[in-house]
Amino acid sequence: MYFRCTRSLRPDYAIPMTQKISVLYVDDEPPLLDLATRFLERSGRLSIATVGSAKKALDLLKTQSFDVIVSDYQMPAMNGIEFLKEIRQHFDGIPFILFTGKGREEVVIEALNSGADSYIQKGSDTKAQFAELEQKIRVHTEHRRAQLALSESEKKYRELVENAQECIYIIQDEKFVFYNPKFSECLMSYGYLCEEFSSLSFLSFVHPDDQTVLRDRYFRRITCDEQFSRYPFRALNRSGEIRWWEVDAIRIVWNGRPATLNFARDITEEYQLREQLKESEKIYRALVETLPKTVIEFDKELALTFINRAGREKFGYPDKVCTGPVSALDLVCPDERPRVREIYLQAFSGNYPQVHEAIAQKSDGSTFPMEVYLTPIVKKKKVKGFRVLCIDISRAKDLQDRLVQANTKLNRMCQITRHDFNNKIIALMGYLDLARERAGDGEIVQYLQKIGAIVGILEAQVQFTKSYQEIGQYEPKWQDLSAAIARSRAALAFGKINLAIDTGGVEIYADMLLEKVFYNLFDNSRSHGEHVTSVSISYRNTGRSLDILYEDNGVGIPAEDKPRLFTCGFGKHTGLGLFLSKEILATTGITLHETGEFGKGARFEITVPQGSYRIVTHVTEG
Repeated sequence: MYFRCTRSLRPDYAIPMTQKISVLYVDDEPPLLDLATRFLERSGRLSIATVGSAKKALDLLKTQSFDVIVSDYQMPAMNGIEFLKEIRQHFDGIPFILFTGKGREEVVIEALNSGADSYIQKGSDTKAQFAELEQKIRVHTEHRRAQLALSESEKKYRELVENAQECIYIIQDEKFVFYNPKFSECLMSYGYLCEEFSSLSFLSFVHPDDQTVLRDRYFRRITCDEQFSRYPFRALNRSGEIRWWEVDAIRIVWNGRPATLNFARDITEEYQLREQLKESEKIYRALVETLPKTVIEFDKELALTFINRAGREKFGYPDKVCTGPVSALDLVCPDERPRVREIYLQAFSGNYPQVHEAIAQKSDGSTFPMEVYLTPIVKKKKVKGFRVLCIDISRAKDLQDRLVQANTKLNRMCQITRHDFNNKIIALMGYLDLARERAGDGEIVQYLQKIGAIVGILEAQVQFTKSYQEIGQYEPKWQDLSAAIARSRAALAFGKINLAIDTGGVEIYADMLLEKVFYNLFDNSRSHGEHVTSVSISYRNTGRSLDILYEDNGVGIPAEDKPRLFTCGFGKHTGLGLFLSKEILATTGITLHETGEFGKGARFEITVPQGSYRIVTHVTEG
């Protein structure tokens, strides 16, 4: 048994005639066949096919279909009643009109009892009888088409209900009077049999705490007083396990009486996930509330939707929820608002910095510097707002200012000390020159030369303090490696040393003293390589890092010297060049190692970490 919608197609519903009605007219009188064709086709609504016997009509029906059959009664071999019985047996449903002579009432009765839809008695008023015949043909055709449409509609409803993946059932008098296969499947999975369930109240599998509410909703639905069509409730399976359901209910008429049509589904897993989400939200809110840093959330209109306790205390909002509409821009000083607004608007288009600085403003008008971290709030794959972590960096700024002041004072002191020290060294060197001119004793001259050498070392160390002081004084920058090498080689005289440099396109992020690194390497080869005739610089990209290879063909570095090679003060002269080079590179995480073999030359490897190098392709216009 299947339910029918209260607005379903009714048999007496007038269907527009968009196509001609096909009529099969059977009569053994040729003149009547001709007259029928002429009269019935005049309106243009009917198409008439004629045959002279019932047998021919049956043969024609095997290959061609018609909307209506009109038949004479008195015909040879097979009369109209016999023809009608054949039609009802093999072609059930086609409207059949008996067109018989006068005074044959017993024939009419038999025809109607055999399944004829109508009859017309032949008479002398040809025009009137064919007008009546046309009217009956149209009425029966409309009725038949309406029946077919209704049958097709019911078939579609039946297929829809039977194949629906949602539980569909009808409740009348508090009992299930209809349910689809999906509902049967659910009942069986709950441990119930459909046969026993149809005899029970629909409340039998509802949790006791929800029965009163559901009964009340059912009766209010029947009386059209229920305002909510969808609501959840708890069900119980045979073992007493609680399952959550959600139902959509509407009022219908079933077998002439009010009932409810219900569309339901088991939402237990969805409900559990929903509860877990609520619990997670609760834990998240509790965690955020206890954080010592300000956390806020705002929507696309930049309206503040949340601010935690630390934020309320920091910005001076005493209430848990800010009174009145508060914009995220209200937490920023007026001068900063245009810039911050642009950052937030750009953020919604996917282009935003994860962190930026701004000057915050409290509710009392006082300000402080803060660091702002943005995280998008995504719902249904769309950014609905942003969650913001605000960190007061007043102390960091204060420490930074103090550090700048301390560095400024230290630099000033170093400059003054170095200036005075240089002046003293110059004076000392002058007196040494005078002493050499007057010294006659060879041993005294030797002493004076040693003093001069020591003074030279002191002078180099003073210059080193200047270079060392400059490390990290300026922000590191991306630098073209070839250009830095070119500047360092220009400061030295290489004589017959051949230089082979292949670093085109390489840029590294390094301290601004990068060229001093290569100056020191060049100077090391020239001064200590003994017989260096060639120096090469190349690079190797490993994917994880970039290795810059510096190689010469000099005497190399003894194995016992390598562990102390980059130690401050180790070396034949000042011992400061390689130490300084390693310190300069270390400011951006770059390392320096010596990997050469003694007797075959020095080999220095400069390893640049990923993210601190790039290879730029230069396009030549032509």
